[in-house]
Amino acid sequence: MNALFRFAVILAPLALAACASPMPPASADASASSPATAATAQQEDDIKEVADADNPAIPKQQLKPEWLYGVLASELAAQRGSVAPAAESYLALARTTRDPRMARRASEFALFAGQINVASAALGLWLELDPADEMAREQFFVTLLRSGKLAESRALLETLLERQPKRAAAIFVQLARLAARQADKVGAEQLVSELAARYPDLPEARFAHLAVAAEAGKQDAVEAELARLAQIAPQWELPVMWQLDRLRRQNPALAVDFLTVELARRPQASLELGMNYIRLLAGEKRYAEADSYAQRLLQRYPKQPALLHLAGLLAFQNGKLEPAQQYLQAALANGFNDPNELRFVLGQLAEERKQPQEAQAWYAQVDAGENRLPARVRAAQLQAAAGQWQQAIDSLADLAADPQHAARISQVQSRIAKDAGQPERAVALLTQALQSLPEQADLLYERALLLDGLKRPDEAERDLRTLLKNRPGDTQALNALGYVMTNQGRNLKEAQGYIEQALKAEPDSAMILDSMGWVLYRQGYAQQALKYLQEAFARMPDPEVAAHLGEVLWSLGRKDEARSVWQQARQLDPNHPVLTETLDRLKP
Repeated sequence: MNALFRFAVILAPLALAACASPMPPASADASASSPATAATAQQEDDIKEVADADNPAIPKQQLKPEWLYGVLASELAAQRGSVAPAAESYLALARTTRDPRMARRASEFALFAGQINVASAALGLWLELDPADEMAREQFFVTLLRSGKLAESRALLETLLERQPKRAAAIFVQLARLAARQADKVGAEQLVSELAARYPDLPEARFAHLAVAAEAGKQDAVEAELARLAQIAPQWELPVMWQLDRLRRQNPALAVDFLTVELARRPQASLELGMNYIRLLAGEKRYAEADSYAQRLLQRYPKQPALLHLAGLLAFQNGKLEPAQQYLQAALANGFNDPNELRFVLGQLAEERKQPQEAQAWYAQVDAGENRLPARVRAAQLQAAAGQWQQAIDSLADLAADPQHAARISQVQSRIAKDAGQPERAVALLTQALQSLPEQADLLYERALLLDGLKRPDEAERDLRTLLKNRPGDTQALNALGYVMTNQGRNLKEAQGYIEQALKAEPDSAMILDSMGWVLYRQGYAQQALKYLQEAFARMPDPEVAAHLGEVLWSLGRKDEARSVWQQARQLDPNHPVLTETLDRLKP
C-alpha cells in the first residue's frame, strides 16, 4: 500500500483527536454525532483502512511531495475552521490522484460545511473510482435527494434497492422525508410511484408515494395510499402524523377532518394520536366533541395522567367544575409530569367554585416553574379580598425584593393597597420600588395615576414627563399627561397636543376619545367635544366617561339626555368619585 495514502488515512483521526472541536465522520445527513456514534465511526474507519489494503480501486502510486502537502494543508485548514476550502482541496487531490479515499474525505468535509454541490461532485467521483463501495452509493443518493435531484438519482436508487433489498424500507422512508425538496414534484411522484409499485405490501413504499403525491398535489393518490396503509400497517402511525402536521400548518380544520377519518380506520390507534385529536378539536373550539372523545379514550386508559389532565381542562372549559376537579386530582395522583401546573389550575378551579380558602391552599403548593409567581400573586389577592390586605402585601415582600420581579410585584402590592382604600400606602409602595428602579415606566405610570387621584397633579405630571423622556411615544403616558393637564385647566393646547398624538396611535381607544372630548370641552368647544364623548361612551360605558358626556350635554341644554346618561352611570357605580363630583357640582 502506498505510504502517502496509508499516512493520509491515519492522519485524519490522529489530527482530529487533538482538536477541541472534532470533525464528524461521514454521514448521510452530515449532522453532529454523539460520542457513541463517533466511536462507532472510528471503528468503521479502522476496518475501512484494513480493507483498503486489498481494494483494487486504490491506485498504486509513488508518493509526491505536493500530494503530501495537500493532505496536511487540508487537514490543518479543517481543524482551524476552514472546512469548505479543505473540502475543495481534497476534491482537487482526488481528481489528481484518482484515489477514492481522497474523494471520500472531500465528501465528509463538504457535507459538514453544507456544500451540497461540492459534496455531490466528491461523492460522484468516489463512486466512479470505487463502484463497489455501497457507502458512496448511498451517500450520493441521499445528497442528490437533499439537493432536489431525485430524477438524477434514479440509477443509484434502483441499484441500491437491487443490491440491498433488506434496506428498502429505510430507503423509501428517506424518499418520503426529502420529498418536499424535489424541484420536479410531478416527476418525483411518477418515479416513486413506479418504484413503490414493486413493493405493494411494504408500508414504507406506500408512505414514500404518499409524500411525493402530496407534494405534487395528487390528492386521490394520497387518499388511496392512506387507505392502503390503514389496511397493511394500522399500528404504524408515522404517515398519519406526517400528513397531520402538514395539514395542521395549512388549515387546522382540515387536520381535524383528516384525523377523524384516520381514527375511524384505526380503532386501536395510539393514545398519542387520540390526544392529538382532542387538542385539535379544542383548538377549533369544538369543546363538546373533544370532551366526548376524551371520555372514549378514558375507557381504554383510565389512569393515564396526560389524558386525565386534558379531560380535566375540557371539563373546566365546558363548565363541568366537579368532574374537572376529579380529573385533575386524578392526574396529580397518577404522576402527571408537571404537578405545579395542575396545582395552579386546581387553584383557579376552586376560585370558580367560590372556594377561596381551597384555592389559596392549592396556590400555596405551587413551589416551582412558571406558575409559581402567578400562584403567589393570586394567593395574596385572595387574602386581600378576605380583608387581610396588609398580610397580603407582606406575603409578597420577598418577591418584591427580587430585582427580577420587583416591578411587577410592587404594582400588585400597590393595587392591593389601593383596592383596600389605602391610596397613600399604595403610593409609598411604588415610591419604595422606584428607589431601586428610578425610571421604570410601569411604576411611574401607576404612581402618576394614584397621585392624580390624590389631588397631587404636579407630582403626577412630573412622573409622566419622566416616563415620556425615556419612552417618548408611549400612548398611555401621552394620554394620561394630557388628561391630567386638562383636569387642571392649564396649558390646554399643549394637553390637546399630547392627546392627539395618543389618538393618532390608537384611534379606537375609548379612553383617549374621552380625553379628546374633555380637552375640547374645557377649551369651550362643546359641540366638537360631543362627538368624541358619544363615541367613547358607546365603546366603553364607564362612569367617568358618562360624567363627561353628561356635562357636555347639560351645557348644550340637552338636560334630559344628560340625566339619562348619568342614570346609566349610577347603575354601574353610584359612588364613582368623578361622577359624584360632577353631580354635586351641577345639581341636575
